[in-house]
Amino acid sequence: MAQTELDQRFGGALARRLLFWVLLISGVNALAGASVQIYLDYRRDAEDLFDNLSFISNGAVPAIAQAAWNFDRNQIEAQIAGIVNSHWVSGALVRYGPSENASVSIGKIDAAAPDVEIYPLRHGGPETGSAVVVGRLFVQPNWRELYRRTGDRVLVILSTQAVKVSIFTICLLWLMSGLIIRPLRQMAAFARSFAPGRPFEPLALQRGRRPDELSDLQQSLNEAYLRLHAAHAAELRQIEELEERVAERTEELRAANAALAARELAMRELAYHDPLTGLANRKLLDERLAHALARAHRNGRHVVVLLIDLDDFKEVNDRFGHAAGDALLQAVACRMRARLRETDTLARMGGDEFVAVLDDVDPAADVRRVEHDLAAAIAAPWEWEGSTVHPSGSIGSARYPIDGYAAFDLLRAADRQMYAAKRRCGEGGELVGRVG
Repeated sequence: MAQTELDQRFGGALARRLLFWVLLISGVNALAGASVQIYLDYRRDAEDLFDNLSFISNGAVPAIAQAAWNFDRNQIEAQIAGIVNSHWVSGALVRYGPSENASVSIGKIDAAAPDVEIYPLRHGGPETGSAVVVGRLFVQPNWRELYRRTGDRVLVILSTQAVKVSIFTICLLWLMSGLIIRPLRQMAAFARSFAPGRPFEPLALQRGRRPDELSDLQQSLNEAYLRLHAAHAAELRQIEELEERVAERTEELRAANAALAARELAMRELAYHDPLTGLANRKLLDERLAHALARAHRNGRHVVVLLIDLDDFKEVNDRFGHAAGDALLQAVACRMRARLRETDTLARMGGDEFVAVLDDVDPAADVRRVEHDLAAAIAAPWEWEGSTVHPSGSIGSARYPIDGYAAFDLLRAADRQMYAAKRRCGEGGELVGRVG
């Protein structure tokens, strides 16, 4: 049988424990009362038995002694019949005559039994001055009757007490179930039904008009329920406020991170790019050139370094102003960037000087076409406030590993080639320097 079925049938664990203690206390109390009653009844029956023996000693023995003196057997039989007629005596035996050779017995008796009462039969008295023993009376007390009566009383008393205790316990259990167990179950179910946010339904026990301890407990549970609801509502409000603050802080952090990323990007641009043209600066050029040389060394490829310098750039600044010079640098940078590959690097070294790094070049490739493309891009006419400017530039080249292995060596070789080109241009020669 399941535990819930036991609880429904017997009133739950609390009722069973109460029932156990009620049964225990009631049983002990009933057993104590029954023991006292049985003892008193036993003592009364024992007193009756001893009174009967006393009556035999004081009343029947003289009459039997007289009959034995007279050898009146009928009288002896009548006397002992009266003795045995009592339910406290199971048998009697009279031995009389010379050497007690005559006897009369009624009932069951064993003269040698240890519990047999023996009374000497004396004849004579104060008038004769002496008493003569004419025989003996043997009486067997009926102890079995005493024990039987005691056993019957034990059975009756214990049965009666058991019935009384059972009826008392059932009534008490029924009262406890209605007055205590059922309200406690309702309060337990009320406590288990609590769920934050559910509509409040107050606990109502049918306790009558007079308040008692369970009524106080009911009121306390209702008040605790209301306090829990209020605390839960306050907690929800705090959670909502906290979520709002977290959302605000998250948005602030996102904005701060975005601003930080923008500043980092701007700082990186400033650190690795020329602020005027947006081309790589000297620092980024050194890194990319070093990487290009390392790849070329591993893969057996060439790297070409082109050093580009604008001719007569100072005249543009002097004639049109520094704004025009800056615009010309931006335009030339944009034109040259368009003539190079995505993998190539174009950097501004400062002033009017640029460096182009052609990465991953085939050893058999001729890069003079690239030099002419860059020269043509520089030489394209440029308009400034209605005036046309025809810029020009000198280009020097160096090739890894022919002109050097280190970046410094390649830049120095390209610089020499660039100045050689400037001299040839001044002498009416070609625009570009030789390709080594």
